[in-house]
Amino acid sequence: MATAEAIRATEVRAEGMARQRAMPWLLVLPALGVTSLFLVVPLVYLVVMSFTNGSSFLFKPVYTLENYRVIFSEQTFLITTTVIQAAGSVVIDLLLGFPFAYLLVRRVRYRDLVRAFMAFPLFGPLYLAFGLRFILLPNATFGHFLQSIGLNPVNFLYSTPTVMFALAIGTLPFMVVNIATSLQNVDRTLEEAAAALGANGWQTFVRVLLPLTRAGLLSGSLMCFGWNLGVYVTPLILGTTADQRVLSVSMYIQGVVNTNYGMAAAQGIVLMLMATVVTYVSLRYSRGALAQ
Repeated sequence: MATAEAIRATEVRAEGMARQRAMPWLLVLPALGVTSLFLVVPLVYLVVMSFTNGSSFLFKPVYTLENYRVIFSEQTFLITTTVIQAAGSVVIDLLLGFPFAYLLVRRVRYRDLVRAFMAFPLFGPLYLAFGLRFILLPNATFGHFLQSIGLNPVNFLYSTPTVMFALAIGTLPFMVVNIATSLQNVDRTLEEAAAALGANGWQTFVRVLLPLTRAGLLSGSLMCFGWNLGVYVTPLILGTTADQRVLSVSMYIQGVVNTNYGMAAAQGIVLMLMATVVTYVSLRYSRGALAQ
């Protein structure tokens, strides 16, 4: 009798442990289903479509490697322009982001003002692009100001620097948040010690603040760079014809205008791989920085 009760107790414990092991999988099952249905399956279709010719995927697929050959031989300018615009926006974000982050963390009096400025980019790149466009129109107030000092506002409206500036404004909150997070971990007494030893503001920034916040600078730069790789509306509205030669705009032209779905899918895969690499490096570096 005792043996039977012991066996039964063992079976009950085994069933309980099995339920405990299965419970996490049951909890994540809905998320796995949604991810598979709306991410994995479309991604598989996109990869397969990228190896087809024209719109043949919708009818009788004609498989080919021509799309990728064209991208990496005849359309490398698309990748180059995309990277240059994203990199230029990162430089602007760095120049603007550190002062805003410093005010946010070190100057409590201006904290609400900085937070208000950080809310404007959250409206999205479409509103920012149209806003800058109307500001730089010849009949606008700023356009009149540029004309009064002998400059043509049209040259600013449709230019690469304007595209980079608009991209930078859209991702500025990401840079500010990352730098501010690193800056919060810097002890104020280090700045006071530097000042006591005779360092001026610039020396304190270069020798103390900049090295101690490099993790936030790098993670913010990678985040802004990865985000701006796929922005579509900004170069389309504010850029010249050369500025519009980016992967995102080309995908629209190939897919919607030319109905060349195979080429559009291939360009999307290339853009996704670029963004994935940047995101992986950013997450890996951030994890290492947090562990230190």
